Amino acid sequence: MTASPADIDSLSGLIPFSECNDDELIVLADHARVIDERKGYVLAELGSTDEWDYYLLKGTLHLVSDDGKVLEIRAGTEAARHPVAHLQPRKYTLQAQTAVQFLRVKKALLVSLKYAPGRQVCMLVEDDEHHGLGVHPLYTEIYDDLLNDRLVLPSLPDIAVRIRQLIDQEEASVQQVATLVQVDLAISAKLMKIANGALYHGLRPVDSCQQAISRLGLESTRNLVVGFVLRNLFKEKIHTALLTRHAQHLWEHSVEVGAIAQVLAEVTPGMSPDEALLVGLLHDIGELVILSYAENYRELAEDRTALERIIVELKGELGGIILHEWGFSEAFVTAAQEAEKWSRDPAPEPDYCDIAMVAQLHSFVGTTKMQHLPKLSEVPAFCKIAHGELTPKLSMKLLDQAKEQILEVRQLLMS
Repeated sequence: MTASPADIDSLSGLIPFSECNDDELIVLADHARVIDERKGYVLAELGSTDEWDYYLLKGTLHLVSDDGKVLEIRAGTEAARHPVAHLQPRKYTLQAQTAVQFLRVKKALLVSLKYAPGRQVCMLVEDDEHHGLGVHPLYTEIYDDLLNDRLVLPSLPDIAVRIRQLIDQEEASVQQVATLVQVDLAISAKLMKIANGALYHGLRPVDSCQQAISRLGLESTRNLVVGFVLRNLFKEKIHTALLTRHAQHLWEHSVEVGAIAQVLAEVTPGMSPDEALLVGLLHDIGELVILSYAENYRELAEDRTALERIIVELKGELGGIILHEWGFSEAFVTAAQEAEKWSRDPAPEPDYCDIAMVAQLHSFVGTTKMQHLPKLSEVPAFCKIAHGELTPKLSMKLLDQAKEQILEVRQLLMS
């Protein structure tokens, strides 16, 4: 192996580095290496996880999937302008078919560029890699729309946007927020129902929207309003009968995960229960985009296996893009991108992605889906909940004790 520093010319034609100016490229070049390797060299193994992304500069690579199918990537093609097989754990073994030259760069650099201000950079390059592996054309349509800034994203309903903007202003008062909330009588009624619900059992009942918001707090109100309007968003975006049922099941799952996440956050220091509820509601939002595109492919409505494969591949990246566009914090973006990376363990302290991950596993208990997932005790995120003092039995007991609260959340968000 021979390695040398990267130069501006080798970076400027690659995505997302092509979006950078010369000064940025100079800095980036210091963190990337150009490597020459022999035929037969393995850059990465199927199922492996590491800190690197690779770009093919010269030669030919073979990507070998778990079923033995082979895809060829050649230097100079459009696919080579993107990081090769960037999803982790790796979905392919990357092996040099000829002598090769490739650029190796830390994934953290690409993550920092992905949502840089003013940039709309797509990281969904494994669409190109799947050509020849029997992938549905929906992959290509979404990928092309992302690259050309045509992706059709859902808009957060106006009432939620206005309330978020008002509450994010430091001088916002409860009275101002109540005046705005009362424009939507259904939302106002639901906030009052929560303020008089199981979580506040024993307190004097509230009889006005303003009193409800005062009890809940402005941040909780902001998050709950978004949760209330999301259900309509799931209903309005999909029109095909079979896909409508899929969207309904998706919303039911999101509500279940959100309700469980709220309970888990209550016993985990540093976590806001209402924030955790909203993280749970939004963790699969990327799937909604895929379903809206899938309406143009009637056969997908009945081919559940093909649709699920597309969803698994794309929903994380799409969810991160949507939540970034909606102005949500990095905690929400990370949860959308990584809530099904079961071996994820970035820090000893828990974050909202950990909460969403454990909530998902709990939501699958008793279903066939759990047969293909790790046990709670095998997931690093579970060991961080409640100071790491929970066992699987204790966590199930905790949720059983909170069943009235969980049921109340379900009823409010499903009605």
